[in-house]
Order: sequence, then structure tokens, then C-alpha cells
Amino acid sequence: MSHARSSGSIIAGIAMLMIANCSPSGPPPGGKETEAKRSISTEEFEDKVRGGWAGQMIGVTYGAPTEFRWRQKIVDKPRDWKPEELKGALDQDDLYVEMTFSGVMDRLGLEATSEQYGEAFKDSKYHLWHANLAARRLLRRGVKAPMSGHPDYNLHANDIDFQIESDFIGLMCPGLPRAATRYAERVGHVMNYGDGVYGGIFFGAMYSVAFFEKDPRKVVEAGLAALPPESVY
Repeated sequence: MSHARSSGSIIAGIAMLMIANCSPSGPPPGGKETEAKRSISTEEFEDKVRGGWAGQMIGVTYGAPTEFRWRQKIVDKPRDWKPEELKGALDQDDLYVEMTFSGVMDRLGLEATSEQYGEAFKDSKYHLWHANLAARRLLRRGVKAPMSGHPDYNLHANDIDFQIESDFIGLMCPGLPRAATRYAERVGHVMNYGDGVYGGIFFGAMYSVAFFEKDPRKVVEAGLAALPPESVY
């Protein structure tokens, strides 16, 4: 749990920089600002970041026992989740991978490159699967990011790895979905490509918009709006 608190503090600090240096949403192609500026108190922001991390931790521990057991259908058995299950949250790749990337941003700043994210990922020692595992193997063999996520090298490039570890980007970009997309492009190409990256962009944008938008449908629509029209995600 201490790791989660530490990572939450990292994200809070990074997001404060984002708020200070970015407008709520950049001007549209026509050049005019159409949205009023919005603000959020430090207390409310920290509460939402903590809520975002709590939601992830509850979600991964709730879903872990069902993984790969119900395929192409909704789980049809009741799940009696208990708070003490949170102790196993940090054993899930959904969380520990994004902690690596949020740590890069904390150490190197907002302009950290895909290659720098890849270098930190290369040195990790935790268990990985699919696109993440393939990317780390490539990085250790000298294929640098973003090519470590390119389908010419990574046969798992369209897997959902980045989708499950992109949450921190939206949490550090309150009300800034365009900024979230820029950072997702850098991080996501470490292990994914195409729709594999777009899944993370989708979730990052939803987190970002949800700081101010309470209508779930509008949150999802904002996530979809962050994707290129040609995406089949």
C-alpha cells in the first residue's frame, strides 16, 4: 500500500505542473477558445487521484480470480469481494507497470521521451506477458522504444497491455484530454502500436475528462473523440 501512496504523490505533483503549464483545452483548428477555463482545488484534485488509484486497486483484485475463466461472456456467478484483498493489488501488472512509467515522469520531467520510458522498462524485474514481455525482451536486445512496440518487431503490438496501464496518464491530466493523448503516445509505443495504443489513449482521455464531467456517457464519448476516425477500437 505504501507503493500506491508514493505513486499517487508522484502523479499529484506531476499534475500540478500540468495545471500550471497547460490550458484546460487547446484552441480548436479555427483558433478560438470555445470552452471557459475550469479550476479544481488541490484538496478535490488529491481526493480524485486517490479515488482513481483506489478504483484501480479494487478493480484488479475484484477481477483477478475471474481472468481467463469467462471468455466472450459476462461473469455469471456472484463475487464476494473483501477489502483485505487489496493487499494483493500490487501483484497485478495493471499497477506495477504504470508505477514504472510514472516514476520516469517524476525523475525526468514532462518531456521524457519514448526511449527514456523504454530504458526504465527494460530494467524492470517483475513478471510480464504478451506485448509488455515482448517489448522488454526487444529492449534488452537493443531495439529501442518506440520500435519496441512496432509490429515489425513486436508480434503482440495490438494487444491490450497499454490499455490496462494507462490510467496514471489521465489522472495527471485533469481536464486535459489532449495533453493526456500526447503523453499516451509516448508511453504507449514502448510496447504497443495502432489500436494497442489507442486503447490507452481512450482510457487516459476518459480519466482526464472525468475530473469535471459527471455524465458517464459523455465521459465515454470524450474517450472516443480522442481516437482517430479510422480506428476500429
